[in-house]
Amino acid sequence: MEGEKEILKEWIVEYLKSKDAVTKQITAIKRDSENADVVIEGALKNKYVIVQPEFNDLSKLDFFKEKHVVIVTKNTRENVEFLITHWDVLAKNPHLSIYFVNPESSLDKRWIIFPATHNRITEKKALRKGIESLYATVEPWKG
Repeated sequence: MEGEKEILKEWIVEYLKSKDAVTKQITAIKRDSENADVVIEGALKNKYVIVQPEFNDLSKLDFFKEKHVVIVTKNTRENVEFLITHWDVLAKNPHLSIYFVNPESSLDKRWIIFPATHNRITEKKALRKGIESLYATVEPWKG
């Protein structure tokens, strides 16, 4: 499990650095802070990254109220079910993004959801179908 966490941590750091190549907003990257696995300090905002290979704990979200939080997890059926089950809680955080990742996928390597935004534009009855469609864009994490 610790190996998976390190894989996801390194993946998100490299991904966010590559996204920042043009804008150059990142000013520092700090690993293993007190409540976040990675803190991406930026000229405009900081992002607090929580890496959870098994998406099964929302306790850290309370600490990061009103902050930009990124949860990184494996793209697995169980993690998608946790997302759907806890949707109402997750959708209350306006600055939360969740990355479902599989670096070994031959399709896309990740899909991203912003629950608060998604919640505003999607009908509740279509939630599962929409999330299932996103899940299918990345191969499930094996192992």
